[in-house]
Amino acid sequence: MSVSWWHSITFRRQPISVFLNIYKYKSSIDYSKFPKLEKKDIEEQFIQGHGPGGSNVNKSTNCVLLKHLPTGIVVKCHESRLLQENQKIARERLLSKLDEHYNGDMSVAAQKKRIEKKKQIARDSKNEKLRQLKKQFMENNKPE
Repeated sequence: MSVSWWHSITFRRQPISVFLNIYKYKSSIDYSKFPKLEKKDIEEQFIQGHGPGGSNVNKSTNCVLLKHLPTGIVVKCHESRLLQENQKIARERLLSKLDEHYNGDMSVAAQKKRIEKKKQIARDSKNEKLRQLKKQFMENNKPE
């Protein structure tokens, strides 16, 4: 009786999603200029995979290459073993890059970054204020 130890170990790549925490900023982010993908503007290729995973990864055609014809932006995705999942991830990444290309500072990612920076500044100032109050309290109540 032989037991394979590698059957108990699972490795899983988590796909990087552009739309994480989409509801977190819903009220303050402008999605009106977010680009739409049309099939006529996309050239889609399916190519063989690469990287760790042995011969099965190298012989299966599950890597997706998307090219946006009007801008020439190219996105390649091989995050998952499943072709459909890679297509979805590649389309999300292409949308994000198109948003950056067309909208620049008003892109969704840039807006989220500004909001996070503003929140971080507010947190830092609050912590600094608490530090000052604590320091003042400790100076006023020194044991003698």
